[in-house]
Amino acid sequence: MTFAESSPVIARPRDGRDHRSSLGPTIAVALTVIALGARWFLVIKKYSVNIFFMDQWDYLTLFFNQQTSIRHLFFWEHGPHREGVGLLPDKFLYPLTHWNARIDSFLIGAAILGAMLLALRLKCRLYGPLAYSDVAIPLIFLTMAQHETLLSVPNPAHSGFPLLMAMLYCLSLLARNQNLRFALILFLNFLLINTGFGIFMAGVTIGIFALECYWSSRHLSSVPIYSALAGLVLAVASLASFFFHYIFQSASPCFELPHNHWVRYPQFMGAMVAAFTIPRPFGVSNLLIFLGTLILMLMIAILIWHVLHLLKSPLPQTHLVGATLLGFSLLFAANTAVGRECMGVEQAIISRYGTLLIPAFLAVYFYLLSGNWYGWRNIVLALGVLALLPGSLVTPRSDIRWYSNGKRHWAECYIRTGDIRYCDQSTNFVLFPEPEKTHLQEKLDYLKENRLNLFAQPGSR
Repeated sequence: MTFAESSPVIARPRDGRDHRSSLGPTIAVALTVIALGARWFLVIKKYSVNIFFMDQWDYLTLFFNQQTSIRHLFFWEHGPHREGVGLLPDKFLYPLTHWNARIDSFLIGAAILGAMLLALRLKCRLYGPLAYSDVAIPLIFLTMAQHETLLSVPNPAHSGFPLLMAMLYCLSLLARNQNLRFALILFLNFLLINTGFGIFMAGVTIGIFALECYWSSRHLSSVPIYSALAGLVLAVASLASFFFHYIFQSASPCFELPHNHWVRYPQFMGAMVAAFTIPRPFGVSNLLIFLGTLILMLMIAILIWHVLHLLKSPLPQTHLVGATLLGFSLLFAANTAVGRECMGVEQAIISRYGTLLIPAFLAVYFYLLSGNWYGWRNIVLALGVLALLPGSLVTPRSDIRWYSNGKRHWAECYIRTGDIRYCDQSTNFVLFPEPEKTHLQEKLDYLKENRLNLFAQPGSR
């Protein structure tokens, strides 16, 4: 059976007993999704505030300049990445909501929830019907360890939309029709490259088409070599197009490459991974880095395991999906370490990084599903679920309230006084560290004149 013709799950007729045995896991997963989803949107509703904050004043400049064509918004560069599809919903929703900043928090929340539902679908395609252990998937996706993604600087392009498209990308890998599969992969790859840190899917896509060329040359698949080569060329061209009129802007002022202390990169990555599993508040410690490094080494080992299998055969497809999920997250983590390590390892535990680590943790869960574990499979899966509970269930309310109260008090102060520096000092909360650099005063004046954002109806905050 060829790669294009394979089906990861073979449907079998079920009797009444099979139906009843599958009902319990479905109910358990559904209840988990409902409970965590309700908390998810209640937190957004309670703590999101209708005022732009930090980087939003920069990447929303096109809206202030009234340059909201799809072309301008899609290719708009913010820091080291482009906004891509991230700003497109705002083009239509901002005019309807008087530029309500809370819209972006709800958009990101919906995108991550949608990504979780796609991950459940992906699991069923790869490993069969829902099982009790699949509660791990909503625990991974709806964890409050990523609260800054929703409530600090809610930029849909940063990680929420890339996560959603990454799940669509993995489902596209399972398409039976070769031409459809290649078209979907290349289309989603182009969108990901231009949308926030989805750019790291470019390396994964090039690797996939390199594998397609290898499989075709070794007659391991029925894909014609010219189709595989065409896909590889288009994948490389898509990445090259990203740099057209691109200006490199580091996200940290101390960035340097090469770094004299490169050994700190894996430590930084380990701290990032550990921050996903340990509830806040906590500080960076040797124990935290050690725990994270162990998880990181496990992820790298699983990635190598997948790649070794893929060099032998394109089947089963679980290896291709697992390698895709891990490759994407590990490339993101490595890039973050290179770009941010100079600012100190404390930067590694910033919660907004957690969203793009979700694919790696999903891949680890899929790996646990793939083995018998010498008859201990259920215990291994149960331990895996238990390990996710602390980071997922604990809501770091003190951190969340700091952002929420700070934004709210600043907005109230500015409406009352109209003085940026006074509000920065009196609220002990800085809306933007260098107001002149982003023309903050002019933008606030524009919002006031047009009764937008914080100057809209009081209830919008």
